[in-house]
Amino acid sequence: MAYTFAGYSLNPFARSNTAVINIILLCTITWIATAIVQLFPIGYWVMDRLKLSPDLSELIWQPWTLISYIFLHDGFFHLLFNMLWLFFIGSILEDLTGKKHIWRTFIGGGVLGGLAYLLAANLSSRVGAAGIVGASGGVMAVVVATAVFVPRYRVFLFGILQVELMWIAAFLVFFDLLGIAGSVNQGGYVAHLGGTLFGLLYMLHTKGIFEIPGIDGLANWFGKLRKPKSHLKPVRSARVEIRKPEKPGQSPNQQEIDAILDKINQSGYNSLTKEEKETLFRAGGNP
Repeated sequence: MAYTFAGYSLNPFARSNTAVINIILLCTITWIATAIVQLFPIGYWVMDRLKLSPDLSELIWQPWTLISYIFLHDGFFHLLFNMLWLFFIGSILEDLTGKKHIWRTFIGGGVLGGLAYLLAANLSSRVGAAGIVGASGGVMAVVVATAVFVPRYRVFLFGILQVELMWIAAFLVFFDLLGIAGSVNQGGYVAHLGGTLFGLLYMLHTKGIFEIPGIDGLANWFGKLRKPKSHLKPVRSARVEIRKPEKPGQSPNQQEIDAILDKINQSGYNSLTKEEKETLFRAGGNP
């Protein structure tokens, strides 16, 4: 029996769900499971095998921690705030670019955030040696990638204040920089900035402005592992691409883009006509 809530399957691998919902489900289920496990003496041993330790020798024997730490959270509010940012900002990016870019950005941001933490922890004693958990690096990657793709997209903070995405991303990055200069959770803030860097580079990569060697091939290889083999040949296939306009004259002006973004804010992405969607994709490919 398939369980659903608010129209979404509670299976975190359900193809009927959006990528954002499945990531939220994975993080939430993992948090509940680890909270239960920690009620028993073996719980802390399990957590030590899943969180990302700054000890490089542990990483060699536990390489999966570079991924597993992303889905762990230190408390309910740590989980809640990460998932709220992911839901509200990630849903915008997924509406515009599709599922695959959410997964690539989130996982890539988490991995680069973890690597940034490892580098900082082994270069500075201020970063701390307790290890890190959390999806913040991946979430920051999604936020920054969205801001790079549609910087003028406006959202309502607290339902009152209308702010463009580029300023939200800039504020979060500034806050992380201040956090590194502080005395608490420097490792977490370093991971945030690692995720920020990935979100920026990946979106520039998808636009053709900057190339990340091998990332598309690696992501496609992982994607094939998740897909069941089929002996049926598809009649046709479609994919969403973020691309540059072929000719300079094809580039839409800012007034057109603002009008389309206003329409998305009011009625959602699905209200756009085919021509408006094409205009938005062409704009997304501009430097």
